[in-house]
Amino acid sequence: NGQYDNVPPTQYLGNGNNNASHGQHGNNDPYGESAYDDYDRPESFDVSYYTRDAEDNDNIYMANTGGHAGGAGHDDGPSLLSPDGPMPQGPMMGDLPPRRRRNGRNRDSDVESVSDGVYSVRSSLVRTPASHASNDIDIFGAYRSNAAPGTAEDGRYASYAPSTESLIHMLENKKSYRPTGSVTSFSRSASWVSNGNGGLLEFQNGDAFLNADAPYPAWSDPNQIPLSKEEIEDIFRELTTKLGFQQDNMRNMYDAMMTMLDSRASRMSPTMALLMLHADYIGGDHANYRRWFFSAQLDHDTPPVREHIDPKQQHELLGEESADPRKDTPAAFVEKWRAQMNALSQYERARQVALWMLIWGEAGNLRYTAELLCFLFKVAEDYVKSPMAQQRVEPAPEGEYLCNVVCPLYNFLRDEGYEVVNGKYLKRERDHAKTIGYDDINELFWTPEGLRTIKFEDKTLFMDVAPHERWERLKDVSWTKSFAKTYKERRTMWHFMTNFSRVWVMHVTVYWYYIIYVANFIYDPFFEMHDVQSTVGKDKGVIPDLPNQDVKRYTLMAAGGALAPFICLVGAIAEMFFVPVNKHNQRALWLRLLLFVVILAADIAPTFWVWTKGDDPNYDWSGVDYSAVYQKEAPAKLDSPSSSDVSVWKAAHAVAIVQFIYSVLFTIFLTLMPPSLIFKPRKKNRNSRGLINRTFAGNFPPLKIAARSISLSLWGAIFLCKYVESYFFLALSFKDPFRWLYQFHQDGSLCSERFIGSKLCENQNYITLAFMLLLDLVLFFLDTYLWYVVWNTIFSVARSFYLGISIWTPWRNVFSRLPKRIYAKILATADMEVKYKPKVLCSQIWNAVVISMYREHLLSVDHVQKLLYQQVTSDDDGKRTLKPPAFFVSQDDAAFNQEFYPSHSEAERRISFFAQSLSSVLPEPVPVENMPTFTVFTPHYSEKILMSLREIIRESDQYTRVTVLEYLKALHADEWDNFVKDTKILAEENSSNFGQASAYGQALAQDADKSESKMKTDDLPFYTIGFKSAAPEFTLRTRIWASLRSQTLYRTISGFMNYAKAIKLLYRVENPEMVHLFGGNGSERLEQELERMARRKFKFVVAMQRFLKFNKDEREASDFLLRTYPDLQIAYLEEVPSAEEGGLPRIYSCLIDGHSEIGPDGRRKPYYRIQLPGNPILGDGKSDNQNHSIVFTRGEYLQLIDANQDNYLEECVKIRNILGEFEEYNPPTVSPYSPAAEPQPTPVAIVGAREFIFSENVGILGDVAAGKEATFGTLTQRIMAEIGARLHYGHPDFVNFIFMTTRGGISKAQKGLHLNEDIYAGMNSFTRGGRIKHTEYFQCGKGRDLGFCSTLNFITKIGTGMGEQMLSREYYWLGTQLPLDRFLTFYFAHPGFHINNIMIMMSVQLFMICIMFIAAMNITVVTCEGDVDMENPNYAQYLTPDGCFLIKPLGDWINRTTLAILLVLLIAFLPLFLQMLTEQGFARAISRLGKQFLSLSPLYEVQVTQVYFNSLMTNMAYGGARYIGTGRGFATSRLSFSTLFSRFSDSSIYFGIRLMTLLTFFSAAYWKWPVLYFWISIAAMLITPFLYNPHQFVMTDFILDYRDWLRWLGAGNSSANTNSWISHCRLTRIRITGYKRKRLGERTPTTGFISRAHKANIFFTEILLPIFMALVMLVSYMFIHSVSNVTEANGNDSNLNSTLVRAIIISVAPIVVNLAITIAFFFVSIGLGPCCSMCMPQFGKVIAGIVHGIAVIIYIGLFFLLWILEDWSLTPTIMGMVCQVFVQRAIFAVLQHLLLTREFGEDETNVAWWTGRWYGKGMGGWAFTLTMREWLCKTIECSVFAADVLTGHLILFFLSLFTIVPWIDKWHSAMLFWLRPSRQIRPPIYSLKQRKQRRRSAILYGILFILMFVIFLAIIIAPQVAKPSISLPSQLEKYLNGRF
Repeated sequence: NGQYDNVPPTQYLGNGNNNASHGQHGNNDPYGESAYDDYDRPESFDVSYYTRDAEDNDNIYMANTGGHAGGAGHDDGPSLLSPDGPMPQGPMMGDLPPRRRRNGRNRDSDVESVSDGVYSVRSSLVRTPASHASNDIDIFGAYRSNAAPGTAEDGRYASYAPSTESLIHMLENKKSYRPTGSVTSFSRSASWVSNGNGGLLEFQNGDAFLNADAPYPAWSDPNQIPLSKEEIEDIFRELTTKLGFQQDNMRNMYDAMMTMLDSRASRMSPTMALLMLHADYIGGDHANYRRWFFSAQLDHDTPPVREHIDPKQQHELLGEESADPRKDTPAAFVEKWRAQMNALSQYERARQVALWMLIWGEAGNLRYTAELLCFLFKVAEDYVKSPMAQQRVEPAPEGEYLCNVVCPLYNFLRDEGYEVVNGKYLKRERDHAKTIGYDDINELFWTPEGLRTIKFEDKTLFMDVAPHERWERLKDVSWTKSFAKTYKERRTMWHFMTNFSRVWVMHVTVYWYYIIYVANFIYDPFFEMHDVQSTVGKDKGVIPDLPNQDVKRYTLMAAGGALAPFICLVGAIAEMFFVPVNKHNQRALWLRLLLFVVILAADIAPTFWVWTKGDDPNYDWSGVDYSAVYQKEAPAKLDSPSSSDVSVWKAAHAVAIVQFIYSVLFTIFLTLMPPSLIFKPRKKNRNSRGLINRTFAGNFPPLKIAARSISLSLWGAIFLCKYVESYFFLALSFKDPFRWLYQFHQDGSLCSERFIGSKLCENQNYITLAFMLLLDLVLFFLDTYLWYVVWNTIFSVARSFYLGISIWTPWRNVFSRLPKRIYAKILATADMEVKYKPKVLCSQIWNAVVISMYREHLLSVDHVQKLLYQQVTSDDDGKRTLKPPAFFVSQDDAAFNQEFYPSHSEAERRISFFAQSLSSVLPEPVPVENMPTFTVFTPHYSEKILMSLREIIRESDQYTRVTVLEYLKALHADEWDNFVKDTKILAEENSSNFGQASAYGQALAQDADKSESKMKTDDLPFYTIGFKSAAPEFTLRTRIWASLRSQTLYRTISGFMNYAKAIKLLYRVENPEMVHLFGGNGSERLEQELERMARRKFKFVVAMQRFLKFNKDEREASDFLLRTYPDLQIAYLEEVPSAEEGGLPRIYSCLIDGHSEIGPDGRRKPYYRIQLPGNPILGDGKSDNQNHSIVFTRGEYLQLIDANQDNYLEECVKIRNILGEFEEYNPPTVSPYSPAAEPQPTPVAIVGAREFIFSENVGILGDVAAGKEATFGTLTQRIMAEIGARLHYGHPDFVNFIFMTTRGGISKAQKGLHLNEDIYAGMNSFTRGGRIKHTEYFQCGKGRDLGFCSTLNFITKIGTGMGEQMLSREYYWLGTQLPLDRFLTFYFAHPGFHINNIMIMMSVQLFMICIMFIAAMNITVVTCEGDVDMENPNYAQYLTPDGCFLIKPLGDWINRTTLAILLVLLIAFLPLFLQMLTEQGFARAISRLGKQFLSLSPLYEVQVTQVYFNSLMTNMAYGGARYIGTGRGFATSRLSFSTLFSRFSDSSIYFGIRLMTLLTFFSAAYWKWPVLYFWISIAAMLITPFLYNPHQFVMTDFILDYRDWLRWLGAGNSSANTNSWISHCRLTRIRITGYKRKRLGERTPTTGFISRAHKANIFFTEILLPIFMALVMLVSYMFIHSVSNVTEANGNDSNLNSTLVRAIIISVAPIVVNLAITIAFFFVSIGLGPCCSMCMPQFGKVIAGIVHGIAVIIYIGLFFLLWILEDWSLTPTIMGMVCQVFVQRAIFAVLQHLLLTREFGEDETNVAWWTGRWYGKGMGGWAFTLTMREWLCKTIECSVFAADVLTGHLILFFLSLFTIVPWIDKWHSAMLFWLRPSRQIRPPIYSLKQRKQRRRSAILYGILFILMFVIFLAIIIAPQVAKPSISLPSQLEKYLNGRF
């Protein structure tokens, strides 16, 4: 017996001779002798990366670990998690089935865990290479394991992939497999799936899977842990017994806490792990509980004293106003708090953490209210420590906490948003300002004053109860009397003034300064004489002695400075309507108001005096003609001016200068100073009073000096360029039109209007000037955003160079340095005591990445062989050695011309980014066993899980011309080819006895003998649909292949499960001794150890809200997921009906995974089943789904992922690096409560990552959407994170679990308000002191919308969500507290983008109004002859005739303005171009941008901007923001014209047609070529929905579309039809009127019950604005006729015409006629309808068609009538029709918003009106009033119908021109899909009968369409050509012209 005979092997493996030769190596070394040879190519690696001290055996991060194989049992009794443990049944919990523990049938019993307490891998295993010997390096070790018996394939095709043996055989023998193609089809009975693994979607679930319970190995050494697992378990049991928590909540939170402790103890001592956990949850510097305790002043919580309500007296009694003010300072509190925390025992710390987690784990929706949970914790802690609780013998019943504490608060929240109607909960018709939400509840607990408002029913105060008695009294609190609104989210645009007042100040005020400075003609009549070249009143080259008018200039500019305090004053007044003003906060607000008033008065008051004294008294002003265009001579200088006048003038001059300086200084002050910080309390002691509690709402993380410098430099560059460029381009260039319009005067005797006189035409120039100034101001705002985009992009690109992620960096050599960087940055080589050669370790990682791409069919076998490290025999000593692939050097050597992957492929992109990303700075990784545990968390509702075969190989509908599979094959041709080859290998294996190697070799041998033609014939099924046999392994492979290239949940899960593969790979590569210890690669014990480590460090939870409501396909797909990935955890909701009749059901939150036991009913039994207080879905769904599931997540960090994302192995191996961004890898050396502890840095709350939009290149729309997402996710966020303005945008951010869950969670959930739920978590973290970072080296895949409707649905969701954000308190906090540079970054990156869109569309409307007035003046006023240039100072001498109007400066202004608006729209393409330029090169950037422009993407951008504008403005007026399921499938289906028309009529078509009429008038009256751009842009609003509709221009389909549109117009009038024009009309109206409340038995409308719009919200935008626009149009129309009225009056006995009367008659006449027609046919229908409907079912449709047809004819007739009145002059006729449109719009707005009552849920009244059947509709007593309401509706509908018919025909006529272009469909499809015309885009196949029917319909409706087109052209052209002489009856003409 030797000395080591009885010693475990791990204790003597390392004791060999350290100096032994390589030939003495052991035979089981997984790397072999060549792994230790001197490195042959030192030039490829930096020696510093791997020459480290090999004797360093002590790892400070590594804890001695161990675990119990059987679980968490102990000797004193049954374990908490044992199946035999006690399960007390609470009175409310019902008879719950006992929980069964996943003991896995002792799966770990035969495994020697390397993390056992006996030894540690890194400290006890061999540390020198002298102990091993081998001649081979197993570079495929990671893949041999997949072939091991009993192990599951962890690839994306699961078990439905060729065997690993086949792959290794091909790679090792360097043979490219060419399938025979002669596989015989076999039945399912012969399938290896059905024989070996059961039927479809079934997998072997054998004992190879390890126990899924976390064993907590780092918390196992009894010599190190402060508390044993059993003691912690007893703490949970004790708390549950005392406070009445649920048993499953206790078990769940115990596991969560132990996982957290295990995660932390793996990199620090267990004692420090518990200390840090307690510090993060309860007592640390940045713990939210500590901040709350300080803010609420609970260290002064003495109930007898607090009975004194008087604050002053209370302060005196508490000693807070004593002589020693330091006793209540933050420093004193911190010192006292630390002492208290330091005095706690380890048991008390563990108990406090456990108590917090138990309260949080069962809080349900209360988890959104962080400080409420702090309050509950404090109350519970006081009770638990009290003698009352210690002496309690009887345990609290299970569910007591839920019943007594959580449910009352939940019920209050639910009742605030919902009410019971007919036994069901419906949302209340209550806007946010009247709804007490989560934030209002939470803010109650921020301050001691708020805590004093918690009352019982008898109005006694809760805080007056003794602390130890409060827990028992919580159930008696009257929460309805305690809560109140703390911030009113009123639906008004005044929020813009309050939150963003500084933006308005720095623009409006500066613009005033510029304009007044430029417009010197306002205050200096002799301004032209200052020009040397001028000869006006002087000789050329001479400047006469002229008056000094600087006094007026300065005072007028200074008066504009009053705009700054005025804007702030308005914002402060508006603030009073949002923030409840009480005695605690009113002082600061009133002082601020007073300050603004004082500044305003001091700014403007001197002007009234200075202006009167501003004329230079040294000159004679008596001869000045202020009304003249120019002064003909200079004023005479007085010889002896009055000395007193001169003195006063000089005094005025001094006052003006001081006033101007004062104005500028206060403008700067109000710009720099955040409004909420004015009069901010400066006291050192605590004071929670004020408008904003800065502890929770203003605790912004500080910026480092470098970051702050970048921020200041960025905004300095932006505003420097902006102010300089805006002065010259906007202000100075506006001088000439401003000057001419200001000085021009129209002779009032030449123009007049009957009732208004000449006032209008005399002031028309000032009206035009006002609109032009307003437009110039809007452009001044837009200019800032343009420069923001430019400089933000420049700074971001510069930072990309700094980070080393640009391909333009010449020193990068990313590919040649890749192996070295893998070794240095991916592998934790610093902690490896055994130093293997870098290329041995790198080869494992690189080969794994390459083979994973092969498995995903991105690479062929040929490519793989060129990319892999290969084993070769050395020429020198004959040893086997590793040969790196030539790829690493070839990429930087142009001489190489070898293809390593398909060009421009996904493989190229992934490999390139992987290499590029490693060139940036990455945090150093820690060993796998030391890394923190994390969870990937994905919410799921109804997203596609796995595509079915039917969806893949069949067209989705009759309008689809390509199947999904065909489309995907065309997009991914190379990948499909690789897939087919792989499938044929699988087929060979299955037909050759499960793919044995010998049979496979025979298949290879037979390959050469097959004939080419036979192969093609046999291969046809494979290349067509991917399989030849209907066996499930083949059909499922095709489904998986398609699902992995679509936006499916399977793609997401299979992608992010790569984390487990990466952890196992890294663990294997970094621990070769472990591989040796467990028997080498492929051994079952090794695989079990790797699985154990992966499960310990990584979890994946999917929150499937609808899991129990899935249909058959969804159930099968989810079951397939669980069988494929058994470690995947699914959280779902279970609803159990109430035992009592009429009672509410009980809702449970449950968790299962693939290891769950399957019950007799086929359902998996959940591990945890926690009852919730009620239905958790109180909000919009996603956030509530996340919230109820988050209790099942584990670890220190979460990665938040959407259900349409992807991830890759090469990215997953960086997981340790990105988790290092949280800066928690290096634990403190002393206790955080020790006096010697250093201040902790600001915690990192969120770490963001890049996203690659994998839906790019899937057509133009997908590419544009992907481009925007990519630029925002990379270029924008890169610089935003650096300067501290990045927020949280959901996916794929990593979040700090403890930081987020102790501050309200990972999202917010008030319905409607928090529609964009993710960003609120970012704002919440930001305002509470959490840092938010962004990483450039890590990226995930993300899908985006692909179709026109889906992309705009997403934009609508974002726009409406932003409308809700504008109302939120978070925007108020950020907008009024942030310093200027950070505020501007936040503003322009978030709300500023949407306000910019508002201003873009506003500028277009204002421009249309301006050019309308200019055109009106051009055709009305006498214009000057010749080309007069105002740049010439003598221009006034060339104006002829006298009194003419100079149109040229206005024309030049039109040109410049068009260019400005064009630049603002085109600037959107700059970021994408520069992003592509820096990362992919010039050629790719130009190519992508070129394809987008050729696909007419600028037209799409116009539509996007309009939809953003419309959705935001609509939401601000009506509310109703809701989640829109966009549907992210491939947009290959053709949508009907009626569908697109109804979808976009409100958002863009109506708006576009109104602007088109104005543009038509301008083009007819004053044509300018630059306005062609507006023709294109406005046309885009009309035709873009149809332009991006697949196969829109196929002639037959186009004509049939016209047929369907006509049918759509007439449908729904005989019986209710949702697909009809009347239904669309009603839906448009419903947002105004709302629905009537649901009656019993009535069907719920598909839209849900929409509440009625509040008149106060809609008054300005929906009532006042249309009236204003109508008045503007009337002004223009009246001005056009003002001159002709005077001329015609001479022939009408001096009776002036009234154009106003004419316009009103033309506008009101159709409404009156429609009133008469509708009521007449109402009596017809009510008289004939009931009887005629029996024999004529379409009676209602006929009657409606007649009425609507008459309405169309009336409008056409009125157009001709107006044309006749205008004597066949088209230009004024067009203006008259414009007036009619806008006046009627104003009338209808007033009628609809003020007079219409609510709609019925179903279309009863419309059908009753046209059919006459009013009986049986359930209207009861409403019938009479409803007829009056419906009469008004029908009158409005007649006009809307006529407008829709005319608009629709106009669009169709224009689109029809494209249908006659040859091959238009092929080109159009190529434009949309970016596919070459091929067989994939083919005409659908119809039967003979269908073809005949289509041909017949096409001919019939084609003739009708041509006829309508001809009539349309005849109506426009014939009168223009013929100009018939038609005279109206004199009396009629007299009345029409207003001569009564």
